[in-house]
Amino acid sequence: MRTISLILTLTILAASSVSCQKKTCKDFKVGLFESPDKTVSDIKIIRNDSVQIETSEKRDIKDTYNIYWKSDCEYFLVLKETSNPQKNLLTYKDTLRVSISAIEENTYQYTALLKGQQFVGDLKQIKETVE
Repeated sequence: MRTISLILTLTILAASSVSCQKKTCKDFKVGLFESPDKTVSDIKIIRNDSVQIETSEKRDIKDTYNIYWKSDCEYFLVLKETSNPQKNLLTYKDTLRVSISAIEENTYQYTALLKGQQFVGDLKQIKETVE
C-alpha cells in the first residue's frame, strides 16, 4: 500500500512540475500567434522555423517573410511576398530585426527595428504547432 501511495505521489509531482515549466524564447519559434492589441488583433501569424505568414481578411493582406534566427531570442524578418505593398511598412528584401524582451505565460513582448524606427508590441501564442 505504501508503495502505491509513493508511486502515485511521485507521478502527481512529476506531472505538475512539467505543466508549471516557464516558456523560453525557443518555445516561440513555431506556432500560431495574434496580438492582444485590439487595433491589430485581426492579424494572424503562422510561423515555422524559416517562414512567417501574416494574414488579415479584414485588411485584405497576406505577407510572407523569410525568418532567420540569430539566437533563440532574436530573429530577422525579410519580406518575401505581399498581397498589398501599399499597406506594408517593408518593401521587398527589407529586414526587420526583432528581439524577444520579456515572456509571460503564452505571450512575449518584442522590440522591432526597421530603418532606425523602433516598434514595441506583444504577441500571444495561440497554438504551439502548425500543420
